Amino acid sequence: MSITKRTPIVATIVLALALAGCDSENILGVQTKVRIGDNAPKSQNLTVKSPSNWHKVSTMDTKVALYRWKIAELIDEGKPFLAVFGTPQHCTMCVDQITRVAVMQEKYGERFAFVHVDGYKDNKVWVEWGVKGEPWTFFIDQSGKVRQVYPGQTELGLLEMNIEELLGENS
Repeated sequence: MSITKRTPIVATIVLALALAGCDSENILGVQTKVRIGDNAPKSQNLTVKSPSNWHKVSTMDTKVALYRWKIAELIDEGKPFLAVFGTPQHCTMCVDQITRVAVMQEKYGERFAFVHVDGYKDNKVWVEWGVKGEPWTFFIDQSGKVRQVYPGQTELGLLEMNIEELLGENS
């Protein structure tokens, strides 16, 4: 068998072995300090009062309300939320993920909270959560417990499913 015929087979085997140990918190050995079942840290992430000041907390040109909530306040209020960690200035996957989160934020408005933490602007929160690599998306329930953790991009349907589940528990 020639090398060109073996290459797809070898690539498939390598991918299968790499993915064999994957779960939502540990993809190819990368994981965060904050995991499913943990209490989310009561972080004092950067926020802005006016959407026109987004540039103070994000490297992405966005006017969506992803920067109005402090994580600590959401936990204290018992409001379920999604926190997405990404640095869009150098990460195109982060831009895609934050855009998906913004779509959900538009759909759910005040019923669910959405927070973006930018690594260039708010690195102390990244350290607190133990975030390495990007993007990472965390779902936190009304009791402040981490319910889901997703590395990389997350499809809209999966985001929506998790939001609906947490909203249903909050009823």
